[in-house]
Amino acid sequence: MLNEKKEHKEFTELTKPYMRSLKNTAFRLARNEEESQDLLQETLFKAYRGFASYTPNTNFRAWIFKILVNTYLTHYRKVVKQPQKVSYGEIEEFYLYQKSDNNEEYHLNSPEEISGENFGDEIKETLDKMPYYFRIVVTLYDIEGFSYKEISNMINIPVGTVMSRLNRGRSLLRQKLKRYAREKGYIVDSDLNPGFAG
Repeated sequence: MLNEKKEHKEFTELTKPYMRSLKNTAFRLARNEEESQDLLQETLFKAYRGFASYTPNTNFRAWIFKILVNTYLTHYRKVVKQPQKVSYGEIEEFYLYQKSDNNEEYHLNSPEEISGENFGDEIKETLDKMPYYFRIVVTLYDIEGFSYKEISNMINIPVGTVMSRLNRGRSLLRQKLKRYAREKGYIVDSDLNPGFAG
């Protein structure tokens, strides 16, 4: 009983600093308040139940976020029961090259401008509409600040794939938010700024 109380206290202390980030990420993934609450609760339950597998003094934040992301992916795969009728590559190409102006080059100034206080409603809405495999990587890298390697470990894909999805996800954000970004001053001439890369 004493060990159980000690474990509960340790788990609570480790989790507390990241609760806001976990809640926000759960919402960005689930895109629905009720479902995001369910996702968060299931994540915390799984994390607590599997707390013995956590190695003390290692990256707890990455450990619990991995549980969050995989809990979401497991649920997502159960919901999407019908196989896709088009290939993954075709979906990517459709989203990435559906530009309103193919002749104009533009860039966001930095990753920080699509995160934190600058993360306005229009950007959130655009991110919500993004295919989940882009949305996860953009959320984890640009908003939560995880490294390529940490994201690779979380969702079990190669680092190169993480980088590719991040760049393509950012491109999609740029395309969909061109007018919004210009109004807010987030767009600079391409000859003055080469864009940001991970």
